[in-house]
Amino acid sequence: MEIPEELDLISLFESIPKRKDKSDSFYYDKSTFVLENDKELFEVILSPFYHEFTLIVKDRCTKETLSYIELLSVNKIEIIEDKKYLSKIRLFHGDSDRYESIIELALKPN
Repeated sequence: MEIPEELDLISLFESIPKRKDKSDSFYYDKSTFVLENDKELFEVILSPFYHEFTLIVKDRCTKETLSYIELLSVNKIEIIEDKKYLSKIRLFHGDSDRYESIIELALKPN
């Protein structure tokens, strides 16, 4: 998986990742970034070596899961926008010569 540097992702998510195994490099480890806005909590789980991306969005008050996306064949992650109140990423998903899904996500919508 092509992925931005760990420091760029820390800036984007405004969060230090929780790492599964701190002795591994970022690329080979499983990292969880947690961020929030006024209404939602976001949990982004990345496993670059395994091409895995998971996004869990929960209601900030009730902790109810609003959205759960798990992608197991992400080829590339791009940072589209990295601002204080808006972060956007683009995911290139799909393990096929015939198609590729491109998904854009806004992670801190107002």
